Amino acid sequence: MQYTIAIPDSAVIDCNDIRQKTEKIFQIARIAAIFRIQDILIFHNPFLKPSRARREGRIITRILQYIECPQYLRKRLFPLSRDTAAVGVLSPLATPHHNRSRELKANEIREAVIFLNQKRVVADVGGPQLLEVLSPPKKSLSNQTIRVTIKIHRTKEGFKAMILPGRPTDTYWGFSVHSSAATLGKLLFNRSEYKIATSRSCQPLTSFISQTKKPKSLLLAFGGPYKGIPEMVKAEGKKVSDLFDSCFKILQNYGTRSLRLEEAMMITFSKLDDQF
Repeated sequence: MQYTIAIPDSAVIDCNDIRQKTEKIFQIARIAAIFRIQDILIFHNPFLKPSRARREGRIITRILQYIECPQYLRKRLFPLSRDTAAVGVLSPLATPHHNRSRELKANEIREAVIFLNQKRVVADVGGPQLLEVLSPPKKSLSNQTIRVTIKIHRTKEGFKAMILPGRPTDTYWGFSVHSSAATLGKLLFNRSEYKIATSRSCQPLTSFISQTKKPKSLLLAFGGPYKGIPEMVKAEGKKVSDLFDSCFKILQNYGTRSLRLEEAMMITFSKLDDQF
């Protein structure tokens, strides 16, 4: 099953400072990794002023990307920023592509960054030295550092890096993050996944799980603090049924006024994981 989630740029507006925002975003990232979510889409909550939305969306995007990135590449890809001021408190994501060993092995697949070093294209693969890149890209790398997936080759001269066309498909290799200024209606237009909205006003999750035909890929949209999916969709002049194939409530009954985003994600994917 291929999973994509959509969360609003207002996802952490209930947090008072960057540390609280960072900790909540880490919980979202950790749940995404546990349940092998491939893509995280960030959409615009129409109730949020554009200037606030840009700032909040940037923070969510940058911290999610930072968390997903292997530790040995972060200094090269993420310059010091107020958005990532509190990331030092985070635990490792601990996914397969977060390789902790500096010892290189032939045929090993790793995440790397490539760049020009004394007119040679080299790769930082988290090992004791930079590796020469076999068949480097033809486009200019001047003043660029690009993240790629590589396979380590052993040659007579030592280890070298070969860029792969994509990420491994037989191992969970982290998630991609896509931030958009578009609202849900525009973001979901022409997407091919089976699209599901989550709201306490909809049918129980069990009614979806009991369907005989299971889709190959799911896109699940979650609301944020203060405004849920139905309110955000209504603000666009649309109904939930205009954008989504299904809508379900995560729990029949719960003892709190609402579910937090990270709680809703954990409960939803725990139930889906039992069925798919």
